Amino acid sequence: MDGMASLRHAIETVPIPGAPPRLSHNGAAVGLALLDTALRLNHVRRLTERLTVVEHGTARRTTDVDISLKLLDEGQRQATANLQHLIGREHGERAVSRPGGTTLWVPIARLPRSGVSPVDVYDGAGDKLPRLTQHETSRLLASGLYRLLRGILASDENANSPKQDLSAFLFRLHEPRWLIQRALLTLLTERDHPAEQFTHPPAEGMVAGHGRQCRDMALGILDGYGHLLRDYARLLDVAVRDYLLVIALDDAVDEHRLNYETPLYVSADRPRRFAEHWRRVRASHSGYFARYDTVIPATLRSYHLVVQTAPEVDLTRMYLTTDADGPLARGLAADLRSLGRRPLTATKTAAGKILELQTQTVLRKLADLLRRRKWEGSRSGVELPESALPVTHRLAAAATTGEAVRLAGNDVDNALLRHPEVTGENLRAAADEVSRRELGQDLVVVGNFTDNQAQAYWRRSAGEGGYGEQVRIRAGLVLKDSGEAGPRSVMFYALAVAATVWVLGWLLVGSPLPYGRAATEALGKVGDGQSVITMLLLVPGFLYTRLTLPPRRSVAAYLRTLPRTLGQLCIVSPAGLAAAIAAQSSGEVVQVFLTIAVALPVLTALILFSLRSWRDERMPLSRIGVPKWAGNGPVAKTPLPPNVRFDSAGGLR
Repeated sequence: MDGMASLRHAIETVPIPGAPPRLSHNGAAVGLALLDTALRLNHVRRLTERLTVVEHGTARRTTDVDISLKLLDEGQRQATANLQHLIGREHGERAVSRPGGTTLWVPIARLPRSGVSPVDVYDGAGDKLPRLTQHETSRLLASGLYRLLRGILASDENANSPKQDLSAFLFRLHEPRWLIQRALLTLLTERDHPAEQFTHPPAEGMVAGHGRQCRDMALGILDGYGHLLRDYARLLDVAVRDYLLVIALDDAVDEHRLNYETPLYVSADRPRRFAEHWRRVRASHSGYFARYDTVIPATLRSYHLVVQTAPEVDLTRMYLTTDADGPLARGLAADLRSLGRRPLTATKTAAGKILELQTQTVLRKLADLLRRRKWEGSRSGVELPESALPVTHRLAAAATTGEAVRLAGNDVDNALLRHPEVTGENLRAAADEVSRRELGQDLVVVGNFTDNQAQAYWRRSAGEGGYGEQVRIRAGLVLKDSGEAGPRSVMFYALAVAATVWVLGWLLVGSPLPYGRAATEALGKVGDGQSVITMLLLVPGFLYTRLTLPPRRSVAAYLRTLPRTLGQLCIVSPAGLAAAIAAQSSGEVVQVFLTIAVALPVLTALILFSLRSWRDERMPLSRIGVPKWAGNGPVAKTPLPPNVRFDSAGGLR
């Protein structure tokens, strides 16, 4: 449920208090300032996330935050400085002023409540910083959100009319107001939140009493003045959904570099057993595809993602894409469709001039968005051909080339509506291209990989503000076996097993081809069978132990699923031949097992050689979920499902 739905449910279920809940008037200003600072994060200069992918299904994430206290405005600085004097007053403690500067309590991140865990924040010197408890932060937010709610309602004209319920709620009737205070306090201070609404059924023969009337009044105020509370509902949703990570910083130092570690969550959509085995086999050739999803504030200036793997694994592909331009692209597509439904005629009337200005504005935005995508593609080595977005290219050219139409009398008309490409059909087609080709998603492709590490850097477009509340980030990376102890070594092992069995058969029958009547009779009468059995079991097993095999839960082991399985089959085939000799089977049976013991390792070596998975074969970007504008491939092509998907919130919001 969203914030307002959760508040309504809390109003329905919490007991009506007999006295006003304890909310701090001074803490209300501090709570709103903390929420404002956490939403804007104007003091965060850069956010860097470091992912370490070593084991399958798990990853370690460390976040580095570059903070500049100079970027805090005066209101934020004053409110966070006042927080130092509020800490402990709830328990009757007196705030003690410390010499040597002022302590600022600053929010540096918003963490999802769904996966809250202890977070320790360290400074550049490795010292742990004080952190405001979530209980204290939640009480401040509850005080601030109630004061904000009361202020919004008091601004309505009905607040001063004694005949209106709003006036009675604000000034005369206490229980409905206390109920909302208690609901906010309960909703923000308790860790658990309602997943679905439930109601207590009324008893038979009972009527609505004073308690029911108080609840109905509180709910009626929220419903009746919902048009005033739209922005408030978004703030409440953030406060209910996220915890604020608030830490103490020395105001005497302007620049701070902090780091903390938070868990990553693995997608719960596990494939079926057969599908999982097929993914493991496919990963041995195509690579291990991992995807990471997270969200950052839309006001953040830059984001840096660093991925590191184990030495046995190489990074061969990595990209990063965001929907920072998603609201712009959706609005642009809607404007193009709206213009495409109107008659586009260039006239000198006021309506014609307005239509011309609207068309110029929309097509200039379209041209600038296309220019960004083409520059990103050229920087990343990704093609954005005109054939992928033909109508968009033609309309962008019409908006930027400055072409005009020559009229009778040698006059020139610069009206964009007179351009032959600016038609209703083209405008609607361009809107479809913007939506279908995901032109609102940018792209950064990493080209250099050093020391099992890759870095992707994203920066907000210059001159553009943040659209919406959050920016969704998706990163994809492909890992492959480094090759030294992977398929190549298993291929040589299989050839060694086949050669051992073939030479042993040669010695037993006295011929390099163990077939024919004489060979069959010799195989049916093996003299020293115990020694032969020992050789068949000892040599393949000893050679198998010389293979460098990674831990079974590691990504390297995941990549070597097929070579490991084929290597184990190479042990089974000589064991079958040893069993046939131990059972003193006929020559024909031993001959069959001898053939299998030679052919199966040879077949294994051929399979591993044909895969060539140790070579640098990069997976096409279109298979790993890049935006559809990148390249000229078919739009409907199904991307490759990831072998594992990490996200920062246990299911993105």
